[in-house]
Amino acid sequence: MKVLFVLSGYSGLYPYLEKSIQDTFISLGHSIKTINPKINEENIELIESFEPDFVLVFVGYKIQMELLHNLKKKGHILGIWFTEDPFYIDKSISLAEEFHFIFTIDLGAYEYYKQILPAKNIIHLPLGTDPSIYFPPKSNNHYFYDLCLVGYPYPERVQLANYLLEQTRHKLILAGPFWRRFIKSGDSERMTVINKWIEPSLVNQVYHSSKIILNSHRSFKFHKNINTLGIENKSINNRTFDIAASGGFQLLSARPDIGSHFDTKNEIITYSTDEDCKNLIHKFLNDGERQRADYSNKARERALNCHTFSHRIQRMINIIEGREDKI
Repeated sequence: MKVLFVLSGYSGLYPYLEKSIQDTFISLGHSIKTINPKINEENIELIESFEPDFVLVFVGYKIQMELLHNLKKKGHILGIWFTEDPFYIDKSISLAEEFHFIFTIDLGAYEYYKQILPAKNIIHLPLGTDPSIYFPPKSNNHYFYDLCLVGYPYPERVQLANYLLEQTRHKLILAGPFWRRFIKSGDSERMTVINKWIEPSLVNQVYHSSKIILNSHRSFKFHKNINTLGIENKSINNRTFDIAASGGFQLLSARPDIGSHFDTKNEIITYSTDEDCKNLIHKFLNDGERQRADYSNKARERALNCHTFSHRIQRMINIIEGREDKI
């Protein structure tokens, strides 16, 4: 299959995700060309000379409508992978009808699209993990921190971090932009802050340095979202798969679809409140490394067997070619 991949146009994590997707298509034996989301002579010439069998638009919010209409006019099969649902679903809805295949990472968004676009091909397809980026340490681990929390300081994460700093004496590392604006504790002996976005390879190292990785989900009610309909996010985030692939032990804020991806009795532990999280931290720090490693090893096995980009892209191809149901 010849695939035209329209890049998101965003920086930060997106180029890493895009490279993983490109590499996966190639590893599966497909030909892929990439373009930016703008209409220009270079892009038009590439499209005409390449004659793709399938066009995949990533994120889509920056695609120029003239480019999209050009692709439609030429009769190409179009798919879009919405990676920011439902937090920016207002933008997604304005684009969705333009595409033959609508892939969304979130179950709540999937359910909504099925209601408003019943004739469309709607597919719940989470992002995958890239085992070449997220993998266990090559030698015996040395833990510098009891806990880590990586990501943007959304209110739920800030609340959890401050609660644990107040209620426990555990060593904590926080990584992500703007954390110092929100964190209360000045106890530098047990708290480390990397106050910026860090690239995936460094994230993997932070995971290795921490006994427990906290994975708190963002709320669909966050005031900076563009989600006027209030569509609830029901899916685990992509970080869940990355942590599992890295060999880390995580405590995950519960999401409705976690059981579709991992065994919550043997692979990943979920919590429902900050106090619940604190109690689980106490349990798994006291029980020691062996029990945490048992969960981590099983979660990693599941991620490698079910949740890599290879699994996601192969499923996408199967659906496009009519060899798999769109569920």
